[in-house]
Amino acid sequence: MVLGCQSLKYSTPEAVGVSSESILKFFEAVREQDVDGAVDLHSFQIVKNDFIIAEGAGRPFSMNRYHRIYSAAKGIVAIGVLLALQDGILSLEEKVVDIFSDNLPENLSEKMKRVTVFHLLTMNTGQAEDTCSELFQSGNWVKTFLSLAPEYEPGSYFCYNNGIPHILAAIVEKKSGVDVFSYMKPRFLDPLGIDILCRYNAQGEREPSTVCVTQEALTKIGYVFLNKGKWNGRQLIQESLCEEFGKFHVPTATHKHAFRTSGYGFQVWKMPCEGYVFHGGNDNLSCIYTEADMVFSCLACNKSQNRVDLEELFHETVYKNIHSYPLPENPKAYQRLLRALAEWNLAPMGCDRSGIIEEISGKTYRFEENPLGCETVRLDFTEGGSRLEIVSVQKGETHRMACGFHGEWPETKDYALIPVNLGHGNFIDGEDTETNLASGAWRDRETLRIYGRSFGRMESDKFTFVFQGDELTVSILTPALALPGVTTNRKKGQFVLKARALVKGTNRKEVSE
Repeated sequence: MVLGCQSLKYSTPEAVGVSSESILKFFEAVREQDVDGAVDLHSFQIVKNDFIIAEGAGRPFSMNRYHRIYSAAKGIVAIGVLLALQDGILSLEEKVVDIFSDNLPENLSEKMKRVTVFHLLTMNTGQAEDTCSELFQSGNWVKTFLSLAPEYEPGSYFCYNNGIPHILAAIVEKKSGVDVFSYMKPRFLDPLGIDILCRYNAQGEREPSTVCVTQEALTKIGYVFLNKGKWNGRQLIQESLCEEFGKFHVPTATHKHAFRTSGYGFQVWKMPCEGYVFHGGNDNLSCIYTEADMVFSCLACNKSQNRVDLEELFHETVYKNIHSYPLPENPKAYQRLLRALAEWNLAPMGCDRSGIIEEISGKTYRFEENPLGCETVRLDFTEGGSRLEIVSVQKGETHRMACGFHGEWPETKDYALIPVNLGHGNFIDGEDTETNLASGAWRDRETLRIYGRSFGRMESDKFTFVFQGDELTVSILTPALALPGVTTNRKKGQFVLKARALVKGTNRKEVSE
């Protein structure tokens, strides 16, 4: 990262009024509550008083790999709108129907005629429900959005609406002649030295829900707004526009989540302190703490049932313990923090060996009839049990997947037991989807847990092998995905397969070499 003409320097947390113990408390709480990989924090950075005071990524992720950010992209699209306002090609009071006068539905309502750019930015169009699913099922997203009549007077009713960022992106394109991220590139992205990856929909329009950025890029974006639009000595966005961006514009007191009741800005949520957050699903965040002069950003795929909220956890463990003055240095705690972040690994927790490895290695198990079409599986342990190759036959085809232990993630072009899941919510553009990774650990003598993924996937597949004599139970949990705005039935991603060992001497004939 760059500040002025030099690299943004590192500092101990204590030097800027933050205790290493508080950051450790945050990190250790995440790890303790990460049962079965549900919290799945992938990386984070903390910048305070112009210093990086903590950063890290759990293997196999790293700081410079791309990552989906889901609804945190709403705020990034809104930056494109700010730039259009700054260039004078758009105004907050402009009516949306005037911008798209050549693409209006026949059933245009009177309330929709009064919706402005400001109403879009603040989620205040008066529409009572999310419009996203209707857009995704149509062949003309703009016209479909405009056909969905507001139930309330625009400006009088807040409704979190995932269809809105698509319309904001289309407005920037309509006004500038280029798509929103191409428009942002020379004005904002290039000066920061970052790229934004985003897919197009069937109509050739950008689809913001697919935005992918790196950990460092997300931190840089937050840091620009912390500094009121300035980067490397250059005012990229007018200070007044940055203030409007993060200002309290509309109330959200009725929201079901306590951390979302402090109000809404321009596609960003106000926090229960001085600041606001680019907030994406599954806890992809860039939190701007204006009074504390701090940015906390993280990338995750947090789907914990008990909903360990990373923003709330950071607020309680770190933010509430900040001082306005330097603290006494604590070398022991700081070294513990550095060591914990250096050793951070997203592999399953458990033992690296089991006493039954010699008994099960090379043994073929035949599955009962199952919806996945899995016929047989064999686990071949090598190097004293520290390496594993899973060989499975599915619908007559043999597949092999390497699995590591000790937190190792060996790479394989093939995948075992299930097809690679690259559905809408699980892909990461800019990263390798062809090479698969797997790492495992023994939970107890009979239970082996394996996580399978690739750099191009947000979420791991989770395999649990339970061995009981000649019987094997394989439980599989894979992402059950749907379009944005559509409720997902997570049970669709759960499978339990039963298998029994074949008679000794016939094992290897049953699995094609």
